[in-house]
Amino acid sequence: MSAPAKPRQPVIIRRIAGLMILHFLCEKRMHGYDIWKKLEQVFRVKVPHPIVYKLLREYEEYGLVRSSWVHSETGPAKKIYEITEDGINLLRNNLDFLKKLRDILTDIVNFIEEKLMEQQT
Repeated sequence: MSAPAKPRQPVIIRRIAGLMILHFLCEKRMHGYDIWKKLEQVFRVKVPHPIVYKLLREYEEYGLVRSSWVHSETGPAKKIYEITEDGINLLRNNLDFLKKLRDILTDIVNFIEEKLMEQQT
């Protein structure tokens, strides 16, 4: 009997993670590990490494980010990522999506709070 399949990340989570990565790269060039740690801080949960690196690879293929190797005398070379103009445009174009998502989540929270308050009375 084979092991059960690992559940895939919901598309919405993956999309938000990708937008956050682009946002981080707007601030400064970063390597994958730093991006991963920052995502964990923002989401306040464990984020699997493969998600970050898969998104970075895809974004590089699509021309949203570019990478270069930075060599160090004290350690191994690190792949550093930076956002491209196309990446900035994608982030800009997704701002409306994020605002709509915020509004939907606010409505859901308000609805649940309202129903819970009704049950208490």
